Amino acid sequence: MTAAGAERLTALYPDATLTGDDLKSCCAAVYGHPAVRWLLGDELHPGGEETTRLALRLAGLKPGERLLDVASGTGASALLAGRDFGTHAVGVEYGEEAVDDARAAASEAGLERRVSFVRGDAEELPAADSSFDVVLCECSLCTFPDKERAVAEFHRVLRPGGRLALSDVVIDDERLPERLHGALATIACVGAALPADGYERLLSGAGFTDLEREPRQEDAARFAERIEDRLRGARLLGFDSLAELPLPVDEALDAIGAAREAISDGALGYAIFSATRR
Repeated sequence: MTAAGAERLTALYPDATLTGDDLKSCCAAVYGHPAVRWLLGDELHPGGEETTRLALRLAGLKPGERLLDVASGTGASALLAGRDFGTHAVGVEYGEEAVDDARAAASEAGLERRVSFVRGDAEELPAADSSFDVVLCECSLCTFPDKERAVAEFHRVLRPGGRLALSDVVIDDERLPERLHGALATIACVGAALPADGYERLLSGAGFTDLEREPRQEDAARFAERIEDRLRGARLLGFDSLAELPLPVDEALDAIGAAREAISDGALGYAIFSATRR
C-alpha cells in the first residue's frame, strides 16, 4: 500500500481500528514516506539513539551475541548495535522499501557482514527457534494487530535465558482523550498502545520473567515537542499538507497538541521493558 492508499483508507474509516494486513501495510507506507521521515527527523522513536543504547544495556547485550531487531525500519538501531556493541544483528521489517534502505545503509557503513535485514512479519518471524540472544522491539508492538502472537514469537526465537528489550508508548486508557483513539491514532502509535501493566501481563503470559520497567516520560515529551515545532515550521512556510500525509498540517497540529497535553497529564508516555526468556 502506498502512502496515498494509507491516506484514502484512513479517510474512509477515520474512527475505525485497522486490523490485519491493512494496518501493517498502512504503517509501513506511512513510516516509510519521506515526509514522515522529515517530520520525525533522525529519531524515529522517542529518545532516539540514547534510548536505544539504554534498552540494549538493560538487556545486557554483549559483543558477539546475536540480536534480532523486530520492526527495524530503516535499520538505525540494528546498525547501532553492530557498530557500538559488536553484535551480529538481523533486522526484520514489514516494509520492503525500508528493508532496501537499511541494506544500503549497512553497506555504506561497512557493516554488511555484521548486520543484515530481511522482510518479514513480527507475528511470524522468519527465524528459527532459540536462534537469538537478544530481541529488540522499539515503538512498534503498540501497532501490531495481534500483540500476543508477536510476543510469543519474541519468546520463540530467543534462546533459553535470552533477553528482550521492548520500548513502547504507554497510556492511561481511561484518561486518554477521545481524539487520540481510532485508526490514525493507531498508526501514530497511540490508539492501540497499552498501559504499562498491560505490556507486563503480555510478557508474563508469554513466559518472560525478571520483568523490569524504565519510565521515559521525558523522551515522549521531547519527541512530541519536536514534531510540533516541525509542523509549525511547515505551516509558516505555507504548506497546508505534507506530501500525502494522512492529516493536513492544521489537523496534525491539533493532534500533536492533544498528545502533548496527555503527556503532561501523565495519560500518555513511553517506557522501556526488559525481560528474560524462561
